[in-house]
Amino acid sequence: MKKEILYLLEYLAKSPNEDEKALYALLLQTLSSLELYTPTKFTQTQICALMSRQGMKNVFEFEEGVKTLDDALDAALPLALREAKKSLFTTLLHANFPKKKGFLSVSLDLFLSQLEPVEKSIYDNLLAYVVGLNRALALFFALGKEEAPSFTPERLVLFGEALHVKLLESIFHEEERVHLRQGLGELLGVYLSLYGKYLYM
Repeated sequence: MKKEILYLLEYLAKSPNEDEKALYALLLQTLSSLELYTPTKFTQTQICALMSRQGMKNVFEFEEGVKTLDDALDAALPLALREAKKSLFTTLLHANFPKKKGFLSVSLDLFLSQLEPVEKSIYDNLLAYVVGLNRALALFFALGKEEAPSFTPERLVLFGEALHVKLLESIFHEEERVHLRQGLGELLGVYLSLYGKYLYM
């Protein structure tokens, strides 16, 4: 599982498209800076060949790689953690869109259809932050389960904080960051506690 996740991460981080690879290159760089992983020199083509040779699912497109990585990370998380993440996201939407939470109780699709353009933009940015942060923390969790001595609680916090800063910078405008810094900082703390609880219990 760990080898497949790392191959997929490197495959995505080495995409020729700068926008596509941004998050994954950042994840790789952050793992490296914390001395948790040393990236290989393999190209995307070589990574695909290695995965194929080792009987792993091969990926031929970026989106397919993202989905395969998400599936592998999801499989590494306990069911209780996956459910807690969903519940936390629903609570987040209730808090940020109080006038639309009735629609959310029916379905996410109905909720999304009721958002005004400005609200939809807020939702999209919030979703990008939460998805990026969850991918990062799920990656740390999956690797930490197999290499516990290196993946300490202190490194979890450093990893999360480094990603938090970069996600804020890449998703939100300067004026938005001023208003969101405290709230999203608190949200980061909740996610770190959640993942830490299941990783270190």
